[in-house]
Amino acid sequence: MKIALVCPSNKLFMPYVSNYELILSHLNIPYDIINWDRFKIENSHISYKDKKIGHKRSYYDYLKYKKYLLYKLTYEKYDKIIVFGIQLSYFLKNILIKKYKKNFVIDIRDYNKIKHFFNLKKLIQYTSFTVISSACYKEWLPENLNYLINHNTQITCINELKEIRPFNQQKIGIANIGAIRDFEINKELIQSLSNNNRFEMFFHGESEINENIQKFVEVNKIKNVLITGRYLKDVEEQLYNNCDLVNVLRYNDSINNKTALPNRIYNSVIHGKPMIAYEGTYLADQISKYNLGIVLSSFSNVDQNIIKYLTQFNTEEFNEGRKRFISKTINENNLFKKNLIKFINS
Repeated sequence: MKIALVCPSNKLFMPYVSNYELILSHLNIPYDIINWDRFKIENSHISYKDKKIGHKRSYYDYLKYKKYLLYKLTYEKYDKIIVFGIQLSYFLKNILIKKYKKNFVIDIRDYNKIKHFFNLKKLIQYTSFTVISSACYKEWLPENLNYLINHNTQITCINELKEIRPFNQQKIGIANIGAIRDFEINKELIQSLSNNNRFEMFFHGESEINENIQKFVEVNKIKNVLITGRYLKDVEEQLYNNCDLVNVLRYNDSINNKTALPNRIYNSVIHGKPMIAYEGTYLADQISKYNLGIVLSSFSNVDQNIIKYLTQFNTEEFNEGRKRFISKTINENNLFKKNLIKFINS
């Protein structure tokens, strides 16, 4: 038995792959991670490399990666395949249907318009099962199919939740921790709290809009914003500990923004940090439902709204909400684990 995990990017940007690795390693199942080293940072001899550096790739680039993948899958003769993303599912659909019927899994972590250019429902019907990271993805995926949710976290017990620390009422720290994806809404936040002595805004993480934020801050002479860029995983806990609110702001201006649940919702809950979100997304709905933070409806009087929220913060209510949220998360992850083990052993 040998399994291939076929990935569209660097492992750094796909932390959920380790959810599979943990189970495969525990079962002593040999596996390979075949990934696209878009940033030239992988040491693996089976990582695919091209001449570009960065996230963006063209259809033609995908065709070249497809050629590499077909060679590896044919040469290595894997018994089962786990494919990450709709894009790779599209490019590998023929070999998956012909050679791996009911012996492959598709893992979907975001929306992509390429779903409109092939029969995704037919392909999913050939899978053993299909994994999604947000229940709200069912709004745009084919109906009446076997979807399992695997949340972007490895927490297995409520006892792993960290202590809720007191807020710094004198200097409130708001941190984006992870890739920064939405420039406009973060610009709104920065403008609303610009040079306000009660607030510090941190942007920890790397993305293509870091330079835009840096330029905006410099041009407008904003002194209470710090952009640190890429960070190592082992300092992530410290980044959460050092802030008071976690920035998960996104508009509902795209299908992904409207329906996804980012990694930081789980990390924020685990570290006992309330979030600041914007209404109109599934993420904001979950934060409201479980009392996990503050949901904005506009950027008017943001400073006053945040100060009011933190001043009136109900620790018991927040803690009860995060326990309910994490309990649901653990139960759904356990169902995923059960089915993955069954898939591996079948």
